[in-house]
Amino acid sequence: MSSSLFPGEYFKMINIRFMAHADAALRPLGLTCAQSDVLQFLADRGEQETTVQDIGQHFRLKHPTVIGFIHRLEQKGFVTTAVSERDRRCRIVRLTDKFDEVQRVMNEIRVYLDAQAARGFSEEEMAALQSYLKRVCENLSES
Repeated sequence: MSSSLFPGEYFKMINIRFMAHADAALRPLGLTCAQSDVLQFLADRGEQETTVQDIGQHFRLKHPTVIGFIHRLEQKGFVTTAVSERDRRCRIVRLTDKFDEVQRVMNEIRVYLDAQAARGFSEEEMAALQSYLKRVCENLSES
């Protein structure tokens, strides 16, 4: 790797490698990394009613893209959808019990990839890296 890369290029390469590892681990379950992100978002929201629009806003995706994600996840048995009782124009997305099988694998992937990425770093270096990455994220959120 050339040392003349901009930080954004490193972030992109890191993301590509993380996603490739995650996709490979999730493939036997019939999922992609992006689909698992949607499932994790739903899990993090718990019992809170989650609409297709909520998912689109969170991931900054257009409505047709979210519909495609949800349709594929529904076909695979990971989510169900229903019309909202509060607003009949909205569809509510809920996890099924099948997600429980996948959550363990998703957590194992995260732990493994974080450990791989942290290899060779001291605790102090990791704390500094996390601080720097948090600051970069906050800086980009402001723009």
